[in-house]
Amino acid sequence: MRTDKMDIPAVVLSGNLGEDANNRSMNEIALALTRSLGRHGVPVYRFHPNRSVMDLSSRYCVHVPCPNLYEDPASLVDALVEFADAKSQRPVLFPSSDGAAQFIADNEEALSAHFALTTPSATCIGNTQNKRRLIEIAEAAGIPVPETHFPTNPDELPNIADSVSYPVIIKPLYSPDWKRPEVTRVFGRVKALEVAEPGQLIDSCKTLLSLSSEFMVQEIVPGPTENLLTFLGYIDSDGNTLTGCVRKKLRQYPPGFGYCAATESVDDAEVVDLATELFKTLNYRGIGCAEFKRDARSGKTRLIEINTRAVRTSALAIAAGADFPWVAYQDAVSPGSVKPALDYRVPVLWIHLRDEFRSAGLMMLKGQLSPVKWVRGFFGKPVVVAEFSWDDMRPGLLFWAHMPWRLVKVLFGRLRRSSRQGASRPAA
Repeated sequence: MRTDKMDIPAVVLSGNLGEDANNRSMNEIALALTRSLGRHGVPVYRFHPNRSVMDLSSRYCVHVPCPNLYEDPASLVDALVEFADAKSQRPVLFPSSDGAAQFIADNEEALSAHFALTTPSATCIGNTQNKRRLIEIAEAAGIPVPETHFPTNPDELPNIADSVSYPVIIKPLYSPDWKRPEVTRVFGRVKALEVAEPGQLIDSCKTLLSLSSEFMVQEIVPGPTENLLTFLGYIDSDGNTLTGCVRKKLRQYPPGFGYCAATESVDDAEVVDLATELFKTLNYRGIGCAEFKRDARSGKTRLIEINTRAVRTSALAIAAGADFPWVAYQDAVSPGSVKPALDYRVPVLWIHLRDEFRSAGLMMLKGQLSPVKWVRGFFGKPVVVAEFSWDDMRPGLLFWAHMPWRLVKVLFGRLRRSSRQGASRPAA
């Protein structure tokens, strides 16, 4: 039933990061938040610099053009405050990226006077988005973590290279750092780099240091992709987990350390307990997603990272009954009105259709997945498609209509790079 509190607007915030500010992309996080709240009758306003992202075509939101949080944060604060002051009650503010979460933390005092926030405190975000600090806090709380090194000087690299077991991964301490153009021009758009031998490790680290990147070198926790387990939920101002669910990753793209392509909800009490303990240690409040991996050698479940906002697979939790954006909204406008409920449906399958085709296709070519097993995985359970929903079809239709242009653009880019490389080779 509709109540007055549902007239309080929600603001979902994002910005443009990268060289191509007009890239026709899809923000699955923002889309999941928008659909969750819109279906409950909440008026949703999508603050984004331009109309380029396809999720803005959702029937559940109104686009509000605004200054880019990465380029002019002060003007964006002014725009948000002006918007909030025009409303009769404080809107509820949701970030849909790491950068947006950091922007809210950086401007917490100004924004909290005009908005109800769904993010942790600035101090807590600082302790979680910086992976070095997070690992230190987790270790102090007795939560298992992978072996990790934090080089800051090229002179440290030979000792690190000789002490680790290969392969290892290199990851940014702060995820948006590797979305900077100077980094993507060298390494592409990657979440992590896997290196197989000391020379490669030293060369990659030296390059990153020259680009002023803060990063870490970390052991790869052994085990299949299915051992990657994430808790998605919402913690209220008293530290109570009001809702949440656990999902296991089935496939990712690119394979190894890419973005989730397929995942499903699972029962895993250990992950719930570890996430709850970690959130308590951090004095965490708001939407939170904690990722772990179960070590195939020891069976220990080790912390990988925390996201201080909703994640790409949030629609899975929502479909499974852990509708944390809606719970966060209710708790923000009426604290104490929501009772904890940690029951959710198992299994519910979530897929990113484009990335799932690419990931499963590569696995089939390598003999790691049979077509029959892949098809069978879709039966007997609800299936959620990231881009598509029957009650909100425009974002998905736009996404797939634009796909041929994406393919042409990728092929043209590869041909152009190949042509440049050929032109730069010395004559025989």
